[in-house]
Amino acid sequence: MELRTIVFLIAIYAAISLFVPRALANPELVSKRPGFVLYAWFISLGIAALSLLTALIGLVSRALAQHVVEDNSARIFMPILENVFGWIALGVLGVLVFRFGAALGELRAAKRKLDEQFAVLIPRGKITELSGHRVMIFDSSETVLMAVPSANCVMVSSEIISTLSPELLQAALAHEQAHLDQRHGTVRAAGVLAMAVAPGFSASERMAQATRITTELLADDAAAQKFSRHTVAQALRACFGTSALVEERIARLES
Repeated sequence: MELRTIVFLIAIYAAISLFVPRALANPELVSKRPGFVLYAWFISLGIAALSLLTALIGLVSRALAQHVVEDNSARIFMPILENVFGWIALGVLGVLVFRFGAALGELRAAKRKLDEQFAVLIPRGKITELSGHRVMIFDSSETVLMAVPSANCVMVSSEIISTLSPELLQAALAHEQAHLDQRHGTVRAAGVLAMAVAPGFSASERMAQATRITTELLADDAAAQKFSRHTVAQALRACFGTSALVEERIARLES
């Protein structure tokens, strides 16, 4: 691979890492066009990761291809320099593989924990159809409502069933069903893994949070297509309390 090509790929990675998170994490853009932000971010992450990995592999390949034939200082300097950069690139590749493996391990542990919690609750509840959704209802005085991708159902506590009006309950279930239909669990997992191989993005906590926020906004919008935005806002408040993020989502729906 040409040295100029490697420099160009690194420049692409650096440019994306520096400017894309600042542009896409803009709160107003996230609120108005969450779908665009999500897709643009993943495309940018893919380009950045591919550029970086290709550049690193190119540096390692150039280092391996070096064979010093003549003992001439004018021609030894570049091979030595390329060997140094090749070793550095190999080290960076090792770090990226480690980061990817660690991120994958954390995702698997989180999924295993959720599955274990779901398995514990199965004897206390039953899976049934409710308002056109596959749900598992279990007895609990706590307010619990969440999508469980591995079981392809929505987990809901008896407290939610007894507290919410039929309309609010249907809106809340529609929100969680959107998470399942749009595979938001996979989207969030892909975001974690993508950041693991594009470390420049990992420093941006705002962009890391943007993945979770955009999936919630997309689910809000999906529910709002079936019910009024005011109804979805009321359902959010009833199910998820008054955290800062929930209040922002409610204000967005009510605006």
